Amino acid sequence: KLLSLAAVQRVIQNLLRERVPIRDAVSILEALGGAAQGSKNTVLLTEYVRQSIRRAIVQQLVNAQGELAAYLLDPLIERSVESAVDHGELNSVLTMPPEMVRDILGRLGKKIEKTETAVVIASAGSRYFIRQTLETALPNVTVLSNNEIPPEVKVRSRGVIE
Repeated sequence: KLLSLAAVQRVIQNLLRERVPIRDAVSILEALGGAAQGSKNTVLLTEYVRQSIRRAIVQQLVNAQGELAAYLLDPLIERSVESAVDHGELNSVLTMPPEMVRDILGRLGKKIEKTETAVVIASAGSRYFIRQTLETALPNVTVLSNNEIPPEVKVRSRGVIE
């Protein structure tokens, strides 16, 4: 009753688009139920679900020693993305000018090769939109937010994307 079936479907589609395992449907639906009281925005709901199932997301990215090798995103890039987001009641949209998007892609492309499987860590407010920007240019890049990394996982920096 808290969310329409279309909203639940949109959140699950967002998760699947980023290759997030959805086998733990109970945890996903519980997270949606808890977050739906505060928002109907599917982007924000997706981010909330990702944080609640963070162990399942990160588990497939850590090495045998439990380390997560990742690039860190410069806070200036994160802030520029966050300031260009318009949050609506049902959805959020990135309104960044194309030249700024190309600049961010260029910066990421300098550090990450097109065929490389890599992880980038961004702020929670910019994560979804950074991933959306990279989706076609660097499809093998996983973008995580700081809030999605469990405390027991050690992050090993591969460099800072400035």
